[in-house]
Amino acid sequence: MVNYAVLGLGLMGSALCYDLLTHDPTSHVYGFDKDPLQREKQQTYLEKFKTRFHIQNLDINQKEQDFLKHVLKENEVTVVFGAIDYKFNFQLTQMCIELGCSFVDLGGNPTVVQQQQTLDKEAKKAGVTIIPDLGLAPGMINIIAAHAMRKFDSLKECHLRVGGLPQDPKTILNYQQVFAIRGLTNEYLENARIIRDGKLTIVPSLTEIESLSFPDPWGELEAFNTSGGTSSLPDIYEGRIEQLTYKTIRFPGHAQFFAFLKEFGLLSSEEFPPNPTLSPREVIEYYLVKNLPQNQPDAVLARITIIGNFGNKEIKHTYELIDLYEPETNFSAMARTTAYPTSIIGQFIAHGQITSQGVIKSEEHVPAERLLEEL
Repeated sequence: MVNYAVLGLGLMGSALCYDLLTHDPTSHVYGFDKDPLQREKQQTYLEKFKTRFHIQNLDINQKEQDFLKHVLKENEVTVVFGAIDYKFNFQLTQMCIELGCSFVDLGGNPTVVQQQQTLDKEAKKAGVTIIPDLGLAPGMINIIAAHAMRKFDSLKECHLRVGGLPQDPKTILNYQQVFAIRGLTNEYLENARIIRDGKLTIVPSLTEIESLSFPDPWGELEAFNTSGGTSSLPDIYEGRIEQLTYKTIRFPGHAQFFAFLKEFGLLSSEEFPPNPTLSPREVIEYYLVKNLPQNQPDAVLARITIIGNFGNKEIKHTYELIDLYEPETNFSAMARTTAYPTSIIGQFIAHGQITSQGVIKSEEHVPAERLLEEL
């Protein structure tokens, strides 16, 4: 029997709990959330697992997180899943190392991931596995891309294109909330890390817009640079590949709208002079949360394109994914493609299929063939 803990029971956390309870049938899952309504909602939704699903309050800002530590230690939790704001991931990594728990998170912020990587020696000493930057992208897409690139004799290009879109687009943005708005704006504000002409290169997000198409009903879409999507791939493949890029897929016009907000300081975190208690970014995010549609059927589109040499011949290899909202479970495509691979990887750690210790890179240590089989 394995005990897991999921911190945060929102769109991704609830799907994590469901997948763990469904596919690791001897496990117990401890779900934490600070919102009593969210805790009640998940308790009702996962009623059929009530003997193995245990709801707890979560106050991550509580001094020393005494209650959280007590529950994790008392119940001998093996793997902790971080499905809350990425700003807590370094703190949670420290806590899990102290307790001797392995930790995986949904990442997405390169600065926080770099901070977590500084704890590698401590994690090795504690005998635990820490894998930041899991989920869809970064996460599953990067693992599959690295797996595919290992099949080539030499590499020329690797291009990752990923996006979550509404099936019935509305508003001027033709977009809906498929994950936390703070995570969305973070992707648009921070710079992107790519490889260009064989070298690690930093480029601004919301730039280098390109057109691409998917089968009907999607048609022509746009893709543009965003932060975080390449994860560890530039570090691993610098000097080994000529071009490596990551771009987010949206309906046409999306990038221009957010580029305007960014250029005019409307996504700035600086104090707003008429009211120093607020920042322009907080105001914009408030109205995006208020006005963007949510809980509507969505889709995840992804394409990995790799060009290289195999057996003295240049070939192009493509992976393509179109995943749709699932009415049977009421999970969005974004929740499915983010939570399910993360759940699988956590189960790999718990059951000894990932034995590497320290703060490790998913692209190098997750068994990709096994992940694909489970997916």
